[in-house]
Amino acid sequence: DRVDVRIMDDWTAKPLDLVKDEVRSALEGHLRTGADKDDGAYEQLRMVFISAQPSRSHDSGPISSHTEAPSTATLKKYLVALSGRVSDLKGCGKLVHAVLDVNWLGRDDAFVALYVRFLGTLGSAVPGFLRTVLDRIVGHFVEVPSSLGRIANEPYVSRQQMVVRVHNALRYLLRLIPSANSGLAESLRGQFPNHRTATRQGYIAFVKNALKTVEYAPELKAEIQTLITERLVKLDVEVQEELDDLEDEVDEGRVLGLSGLSEGNEDADDSDDDSDADSDSSSEISMTPEETHLRALRDTVAKLDSVLDLLFSHYTPTFASGKMYEVNDAFEHLISQFSTFVLPTYRSRHTQFLVFHFAQMSQGYAERFAGVLVRLATGRSSATNGSLSAAAYLASFIARGARVSKTLIRSIFTRLGNHLDTLRRNHESACEGPNLSRYGTFYAIAQAMLYIFCFRWRDFIMTPDDADVEDYDIFEEGEPEWLPGIKECLTQAIYSKLNPLKVCAPAIVHQFGAIANHLRFMYVIPLLETNKRLRLSSFRSMAAPASRDMGAARRENTLSHQSGEAHHQLDAFFPFDPYQLPKSKKWLEGDYMVWRGVPGMQDDDEDDDSSDEDEDEDGFGDIGDDPEYESE
Repeated sequence: DRVDVRIMDDWTAKPLDLVKDEVRSALEGHLRTGADKDDGAYEQLRMVFISAQPSRSHDSGPISSHTEAPSTATLKKYLVALSGRVSDLKGCGKLVHAVLDVNWLGRDDAFVALYVRFLGTLGSAVPGFLRTVLDRIVGHFVEVPSSLGRIANEPYVSRQQMVVRVHNALRYLLRLIPSANSGLAESLRGQFPNHRTATRQGYIAFVKNALKTVEYAPELKAEIQTLITERLVKLDVEVQEELDDLEDEVDEGRVLGLSGLSEGNEDADDSDDDSDADSDSSSEISMTPEETHLRALRDTVAKLDSVLDLLFSHYTPTFASGKMYEVNDAFEHLISQFSTFVLPTYRSRHTQFLVFHFAQMSQGYAERFAGVLVRLATGRSSATNGSLSAAAYLASFIARGARVSKTLIRSIFTRLGNHLDTLRRNHESACEGPNLSRYGTFYAIAQAMLYIFCFRWRDFIMTPDDADVEDYDIFEEGEPEWLPGIKECLTQAIYSKLNPLKVCAPAIVHQFGAIANHLRFMYVIPLLETNKRLRLSSFRSMAAPASRDMGAARRENTLSHQSGEAHHQLDAFFPFDPYQLPKSKKWLEGDYMVWRGVPGMQDDDEDDDSSDEDEDEDGFGDIGDDPEYESE
């Protein structure tokens, strides 16, 4: 009953019955044990599929030069034959891998349908192959070369059509095999490209395709979004570290603003050009090492920019849909991602603008986001949950959010003031002097209030009918009437033994002192002069820290990264600094509160070279928009 397997010159001439006999004989011979085992026909069967792969070589060995690629019609017959004996494939791993590596994307619709059904049958009957099947499909997320659509004697298939086929195959498998959902999630995580080695085009294509799967696998939405955000934060941090390491003469704004997006073709799905500017080495031959490094950094920035643009595009339709359950779910997920990945990460510079933008879609969401930050900054568990970072994010959101209401601004400022007053009363009796390591949360709250005041002082002036304050009439009717309690709260804190103006970031303290003095809100210049003669290091060594805040500071003092005396002060940490990424910044139009000068108050640097104004787009000077004080 043995069949003499031979490869016919005319593939298409093989009748289906003969192909079925070949497949049966090949599998039976391979699955026999001992002396009866015969892999001759099995290897010839493997070669049929290997010769139909995009490359004419394979890990298992080269294809003999006289072996011709089978036609699509013949491959269909072999697929039909294998589908009828799929349970036998459990012990035929090499053959299965050969089938999975076939170029199926560039063939006719009938073959694609048959091939996808085979994948479904294989994954259902032999679950051990399901992850391999999913890995092969997800592998096309990074790149679908246009050459796959150019098979000899076959109609041309565009890259865009092949990408559609990839997603149709995944959709079919997810619908057919319940366990494919978890398998796909694992595959996406395992196949996610390394941003250091992947081309810009491939990296962006993978993220775009991963987000596309959410349309037909909604149960994986949260997991896919979380995966992308997690990798995005790592990319964001690396970019910021690279920017920090640049030589002084290299302008960070130029790296971010000229990220080279126009050099390459990002949208591989819509183009049949396999060329990639990332791999264009002709211009690199004459580049210095510094220029090569700068080019690589711009390429990384372009990946960051494009992924953020994709995420803004991904979430926007949900928020615009008006379906409150879906909108609320999306926003809660954004907050969860922020709390898990962004908040604990000191050097994240851009990822946080996702929640910054969508939190301003309604006052309810702004209140929700601010409320989360308030609880983290002031709650009993704040010592272990990032209270210092939460206070900085809260201050930056309230100060910079253009759509944040006056009611919310006042409410948050009052809540911070109440908590600051509680901390002052708890610590002052035992306090021997300013000490960041012991009273970290107190200083973080104080700095948040100073920063908010510099931006939002207009909202703290009481007017008839609660009308907005016009700059020209601030002093028209005498001394401004301030929001009840805030002046007393800040005065008591500032002149307490904890002395926050010595510990808070000098840039913020300086700006607050100038504004408070000009507005006749508070006169702190003498205290600032006294503080110049104060050495914080002396207070740190006076006594062993004993307060509950000490543990928090040791674990969490991520906001102080300086040396010397500055090590005992908070950093000027502004997580919502001006957003400079060129492609994705369009999403933040109208979201951002730029610095407005105080009427009648002359900036210290007003007489500086006018060229500096171009670099400091908001004119805020020392804090907020000066690159020197940006988040590290």
